[in-house]
Amino acid sequence: MSATLKRPAHRPSRRGVIVETAFELFASRPVDSVTVADIAAAAEMTSAAIYYHYPSREEILLEGLHEFAAEYVGEIERIAREVVIPARNMGSLVEPLVAWLSDNRTSSTVYFVQSRGASQQVEAIRRSNALVLIPVLSAAAKKARGKLSAAEASVVAVAMIAQIEIFASAFLSEDRSFTTLGLRRFIQSGTDLADRIAGTTTT
Repeated sequence: MSATLKRPAHRPSRRGVIVETAFELFASRPVDSVTVADIAAAAEMTSAAIYYHYPSREEILLEGLHEFAAEYVGEIERIAREVVIPARNMGSLVEPLVAWLSDNRTSSTVYFVQSRGASQQVEAIRRSNALVLIPVLSAAAKKARGKLSAAEASVVAVAMIAQIEIFASAFLSEDRSFTTLGLRRFIQSGTDLADRIAGTTTT
């Protein structure tokens, strides 16, 4: 009787391991200070194995940012649809966004804090995300405000994207504004600002 061949146990994608490991390093220090050798050591691989999958550190960063960007845009779309529009209040975006950033802290930190200005390709991802989010947030603003022209709604959306970028960076880096206010007041300040931007404040 011939021996039955066993299939190898499922192993995580080597590319996935590389990106995850690299992002842990990118989140803890400036991206340009992380080398392929650093990533290889942290992933318990050789540099040659890293280069087999990716030609450079930049390509690892870009792949991870593309993956994160899709999740980030999807989450903003979900919050707008399930929270902001029913509440008719743009400020209601802030608290669930903070919860999501906390749950995805490593990748969020790389995207919103550590990789800013790292390269033209990185900034292109950010611009692409903004183009997708403008109509999403414009629609939410129209629902929240009622009568609002397309131009006004677009201005609100652009301002909201800027607020999200600054707010997320402050939260994730725990900058002076965050540490001075504390979490509860920081969220409330972000909520109030979003309402003022969109003209949905009730106070």
